[in-house]
Amino acid sequence: MPKIYLSLGSNIKPEENLNKAKELLSEKYLPKKESKTYKTKSEGFEGEDFLNQVICLVTEDSPDKVVATLKDIEKRIGRQDRTEKFSDREIDIDLLLYGNYVGKVLGKDVPHKDIDLYRFVLEPLAEIAPDLMHPKHQEKISEIWKKKLNSFA
Repeated sequence: MPKIYLSLGSNIKPEENLNKAKELLSEKYLPKKESKTYKTKSEGFEGEDFLNQVICLVTEDSPDKVVATLKDIEKRIGRQDRTEKFSDREIDIDLLLYGNYVGKVLGKDVPHKDIDLYRFVLEPLAEIAPDLMHPKHQEKISEIWKKKLNSFA
């Protein structure tokens, strides 16, 4: 069964919404690991601070089914559809990695293109999976983290 790594983020009732997301996810998937919670400034807009976390779960679901389930869970928690890329979020759940899969899933890149762009994704991923090989870059997550560390403000 493939391991999946998810990025969770919220700046609207963040503690409550992260906990609710993990509760709903654990009803569908087998939880394996979770990072500590990271508090980060809003990115790309003026807003409340976010709480971010990366979790690892195990699933038998296909990548398409996983992404559809994540969107359903976001809606159940109350995520509003917004046109802005950067805005306040009740919850944001992104599929970062699905085993060694590389490709598109319902229009989204897997591995997620933001893994090495944002500290709030890469740092918690490196915390729980330092020896994991990025399936596209063929490099350990810890090595990507070390290279990118100086570029994060």
